[in-house]
Amino acid sequence: MRVLLVQPDYLRDGFGFRLAAMPEPLALEMLAACIPDHDVRILDMRVDADLPKALTDFEPDLVAVTALTTEVYAAQDILQAVRQFSADVFTVVGGHHCTLLPQDFYRPEVDAIVMGEGEFAFCDVVAAIEAGRALSGVPNVIWRDADGRFVANERHMHPDRTMDELPLPRRDLTAEYRHEYFFLFDRPDSSVATSRGCPFRCNFCSVHEFYAGMTRQMSAARVVDELRAVDTHHVTFVDDNFLMNHRRESEIVDRIEAEGFDLSFSMEARTDSIARHPELVEKWVNAGLYAVLAGLEGATEEALSSVNKRNSLSVNDEAIRILKANGVIIWGAFIVDPQWTADDFKRLRDYVNAKEITHTQFTVLTPLVGTQLFRERRDELLTDDYTSYDTLHAVTPTRLPREEFYKHFAALYRQTDLGPYFDLVREGKLSIEDCRRGHKMLESMSHWQRYIDGDPILKHETSERETLSDEAPRNAGGQEHAPKRA
Repeated sequence: MRVLLVQPDYLRDGFGFRLAAMPEPLALEMLAACIPDHDVRILDMRVDADLPKALTDFEPDLVAVTALTTEVYAAQDILQAVRQFSADVFTVVGGHHCTLLPQDFYRPEVDAIVMGEGEFAFCDVVAAIEAGRALSGVPNVIWRDADGRFVANERHMHPDRTMDELPLPRRDLTAEYRHEYFFLFDRPDSSVATSRGCPFRCNFCSVHEFYAGMTRQMSAARVVDELRAVDTHHVTFVDDNFLMNHRRESEIVDRIEAEGFDLSFSMEARTDSIARHPELVEKWVNAGLYAVLAGLEGATEEALSSVNKRNSLSVNDEAIRILKANGVIIWGAFIVDPQWTADDFKRLRDYVNAKEITHTQFTVLTPLVGTQLFRERRDELLTDDYTSYDTLHAVTPTRLPREEFYKHFAALYRQTDLGPYFDLVREGKLSIEDCRRGHKMLESMSHWQRYIDGDPILKHETSERETLSDEAPRNAGGQEHAPKRA
């Protein structure tokens, strides 16, 4: 069979977290590896948006699309375009959003919805379609029967399956896009996922919901096998908490050093893992670690408690000290509550400046589908337009007037103290060009007018009055969808 796997695009042109990172479509590369006996292609529409050409040239028998919440409408449009291209093409959707809210894909252009970890179901779907069998016996699938009704099969989380069973990702299928994949200043970049799930229950996160509370980890040997196969100098570990099991991560770094890999690494880690094992951080730095994305979340104990982080400010401070002592660039992630006052914004801004965190990520506390926060605040939601759920816009009421809220939020990205950047240049951690690129990213995010376009209330008001200055022109890039579409 000819199978086309599609990564949709969702981007407000020149604005958003795409400025800081664009990882490869690792989930699709893994799916491709699970069906080695078929002719598979990957279309990454973030780089190549020509879906009609891909369909015409390849003439697929099956098209599968993945989607996060902000990509739902783009995925729906892709599936509809495939159906218009040919009614004979079997269409599948999978990924994070449809696992947590599959009803959004109960649509005539969808033939099947794959739930949860796709590698454990997609190959069975492909085999059934090739053999002309119905999908009634395939676990973790919702499928449309001959009468057009969607039928949900048994959910099974495969607790007996391990990540070591997974084949190496088919990175050859994205080779033409490789130079477009990056993390901060490293391009090209390879993403490596060595674990799945998370034992913590932060109320803004749906990872534990998606994996039904389970966690899996690759063995150190399997991780090193994958590192041998990457063809870039930089690797980002995209686990939600890479340092969760210090014995395993210690063995991984020992194997890396034994094999003499010439790689640089970035990772995401909780600060309590860092604070408990500073010696592990030092080992990883010696092996090439240079940046860590740390979920600091807030500048007060109250802020951490409000999102059920199960961590403390003192632990965050200690982790920051350890990372700085080892010369690691900190990508600090913080959450802004729509109910904040001006004093709350000042408190966070002062904290970031005091800790000299040069690389920052600020997000608006957002009740995303599948989270505890969504269940608790569903009645407060101002829109069900998923394009507003990019964590850069307040989809619940704000305590401050909304324009004032965005002025304070955008100001968090405005950095005037260049001293820490010069220190990084002197230490060889960044180049002058890196600093210029970093400044461009922050500058783009620091104009409050840009946030109006995705706001569930203000974007409608701006259709009748001009609010944007010449300095920060309104971006019409990305997809525009009316509220209530979902």
